[in-house]
Amino acid sequence: MLVLKAQDDNLPSFRTARRRPHLYPGGGTFMIGFRLAGSITRPAIRRVHEVVEKYGIQIPPKIYWEATAEERIGFRQAMEGATDRRSLNGPFHLHHNEEVRKVIQESIAYRDGTHWEVIAYTLMPNHVHLVVRHIHPEWHFGKVLQHFKRHTARQCNKILGLTGQAFWEEESYDAVILSDEALKQFVKYTLLNPVVCGLSKGWQDWPGNFLQKEHCTSK
Repeated sequence: MLVLKAQDDNLPSFRTARRRPHLYPGGGTFMIGFRLAGSITRPAIRRVHEVVEKYGIQIPPKIYWEATAEERIGFRQAMEGATDRRSLNGPFHLHHNEEVRKVIQESIAYRDGTHWEVIAYTLMPNHVHLVVRHIHPEWHFGKVLQHFKRHTARQCNKILGLTGQAFWEEESYDAVILSDEALKQFVKYTLLNPVVCGLSKGWQDWPGNFLQKEHCTSK
């Protein structure tokens, strides 16, 4: 059964004031999403297609600079000849390279019990959804996540021969989970992501999915 654990005021909290604000209460439970550098979401792809269909690859500067950062990535890729959803949505290192997936899975597991408590995650071809509870006594969750992304980026780029290049997008998308029902819904969303995207018939069939054993009977 999925039961939310209380936040812990004795653990460090953190709030950013960046373009995309982040709130990380100490001992909080979070759903985190982060993408490979150069990949974009489906809504951004739809917007890119709309603009390219209207203007071609000569995108007016006003539209380009008023777009989101994701959309601008898509515009640049379109101007370089990428027009179909697959080419706009890449790279797909998490799907095409088993060693890369192993590094990320082992890095998530290595921090389980020291930095965070892992509840569930999915490794999609170009992004990750992670549901975890912060438990590090000295590092706020923002630092925990930054350390994880930096370490996995370095290791994965060595495997791919891309040392020195960006591996993850700098920004992450996150939500603080505040109820048992919200926890259930976030875990469901995470595990069903490959099913919704047509990559597997059931969540248990996707090799990038993980659900902590104590929650395996939850529905």
